[in-house]
Amino acid sequence: MPLSLQSKLLRALEERTIQRVGSSKEIPVDFRLVCATHQNIEAQIQQGNFRADLFFRINVFPVRIPSLAERTVDIPMLIDAITKSLSVSIQVKPPKIDDTAIAEMSRYNWPGNVRELRNVIERALLLFPGGKVSGEEVRENLLRLKVPDRKQEQEALWEASEDLIGFMQNSATEQNDDNSGAFPLPHPNHYRNWFAYYDQVDLRSHLRDIEETLIEAALEQSGGMISHAADMLKLRRTTLIEKMKKLMIERPQGSNTKGS
Repeated sequence: MPLSLQSKLLRALEERTIQRVGSSKEIPVDFRLVCATHQNIEAQIQQGNFRADLFFRINVFPVRIPSLAERTVDIPMLIDAITKSLSVSIQVKPPKIDDTAIAEMSRYNWPGNVRELRNVIERALLLFPGGKVSGEEVRENLLRLKVPDRKQEQEALWEASEDLIGFMQNSATEQNDDNSGAFPLPHPNHYRNWFAYYDQVDLRSHLRDIEETLIEAALEQSGGMISHAADMLKLRRTTLIEKMKKLMIERPQGSNTKGS
């Protein structure tokens, strides 16, 4: 939560009033606040990312929920309940999860907690509908995807970003007429591991963002010349115009409209 929003929340908690956006009128409110986090708030306070006064204000009745790794005795019951629920929702016959499979899952540390357990059970329903799941299947087919360390993942992303920026800068200076230094588009296979890390994706919004970004980039590169931008995108001029209207994209300011 941004610090600016934290101060507004603290004020609302203290004064029990809020202001609508663009208004100066105080509106009284009466509510109960329930907060949840997986962050170490004390550490966030030390780092200056969270207000200490807000923490003391909301930390009235703290409830710590132990991780799944701390309550492995609950795993058999959770497996049974989640299996029954998912088999109804996705309309498949539930598999028989034997004792060796339960023992294997009880030994796992579950960094993703119950959400990860739910994903694993859903994977079992899809891979073994009406079949049998043993410890071997759990090891080989259900828990073989390693959950990345988030800190290491962030560091790797930053390193990749720096490499990418350097590559693009070098390409921009070294690129010649044969386009040997051109920046390659992402390959579709790069998305195959998406669901190993995320539960879902808004496909329509994601594709729209990609399309909008490429159209804007082509218009900027072409100086706002629609015909040239359409050639870059391998589209008909009329098709590009329709897409621009649909996505509410305008030509860059200062572009020459003559001969476009």
